Amino acid sequence: MSYHLKAASVMKTLGRILFVLFLGVTAAGTQEAKHVYKVYVDGLSCPFCTYGIEKKFSKVEGVEKIDIDLKTGTTIITMAAGKTLDETTARETVKAAGFTLRDFEQVQLGPEDQGKE
Repeated sequence: MSYHLKAASVMKTLGRILFVLFLGVTAAGTQEAKHVYKVYVDGLSCPFCTYGIEKKFSKVEGVEKIDIDLKTGTTIITMAAGKTLDETTARETVKAAGFTLRDFEQVQLGPEDQGKE
């Protein structure tokens, strides 16, 4: 095989590899964003309380991650891609755990934060 044919074959293979990499990067960029919510709960006073909140929220469809700050009574709920949490569901879930929902807000994440949750 001549040098020019080998070089052409290598270039063709590199072109295919770059195309596949491009498709992978493009597909990763089009994934749905995850929604994150901050739920403020009144009445949290001990680790057992946080366990009760975590247990109830873990049963809500689409909940992917739960982070609770006992000192501030703040619960951060991360939903799976394409899933959302509404205030009514959050209020009912907190109430089922024996607590009161003080406030509810959706956290706006920048593009740099999307991969961190």
